[in-house]
Amino acid sequence: MGPHNMPDRVQSIDPIEEKRRGSVPKEEEDRTVEEALLANLDPLFEDHLVEEVVRPVKAGKEAVVYCCRAGESLGCELVAAKIYRPIETRSFKRDAVYQQGRERGSRPDARVLRALGKKSQRGRVHKFNAWIAHEMRTLEVLSAAGANVPLPYERRGPVILMTYVGNAEHPAPVLATVDLGRAEAKRLYFVALSNVELLLRHHRVHADLSAFNILFWNGSLTIIDFPQAVDPRYNDDAFDLLIRDVRNINEYFSGNDVAIVDPIEHALTLWRKHVDRNR
Repeated sequence: MGPHNMPDRVQSIDPIEEKRRGSVPKEEEDRTVEEALLANLDPLFEDHLVEEVVRPVKAGKEAVVYCCRAGESLGCELVAAKIYRPIETRSFKRDAVYQQGRERGSRPDARVLRALGKKSQRGRVHKFNAWIAHEMRTLEVLSAAGANVPLPYERRGPVILMTYVGNAEHPAPVLATVDLGRAEAKRLYFVALSNVELLLRHHRVHADLSAFNILFWNGSLTIIDFPQAVDPRYNDDAFDLLIRDVRNINEYFSGNDVAIVDPIEHALTLWRKHVDRNR
């Protein structure tokens, strides 16, 4: 399949449109559901990794992010707690594109592979836990490599503690809501593309990258939300997802009078450099 023709399974997933629909309004959050989510922080309070929940930052379909006051051992004032919603509310129907080949990269044991292949409750639990663990591992790899991503501190069940971007009153806005000057936009476009290449060099394609999951704070970008990231060595759709990531970045920066790259040519150059020279 040529690079111009994305497969239907990729086209059917439109992460930007889902982001545009926005976060779940706070008034629509059921109080008992929120209390259940916050109960997942209890082990972190007990271990003094978190001292106080300051405010909710982002409520989405998959997870809710809270700004928390960090425990002294973390060496920072604030920390972001990303709490995945209960498995009962999580649908994996459209995740096949992202899940493909993931077991080859993580090398789970035979029992886990059998569970993942079943539609049983046990299989769903394994898939749910693997989804969270994959984001944690991806953040560890990319933060160690120097990518513009949050530093992960700890994972406890459905909670990942990571770097908080912003301050107690104002979380960092997503890039999609920020108006940049031309010079700054040009600089940050280069930063964004450099991160796309850095990810690929470390066997990751974000696969959901856009101005809706890039934070902007004090002149810097932070790329977030990695549970769907794919390994280009094992995922047949990775190249098409890479093209889509570049296109989505272009969509934002093209409105800032920045000379943008051709997404297919750029993706192909990166792919030949870091994945397959014969493509």
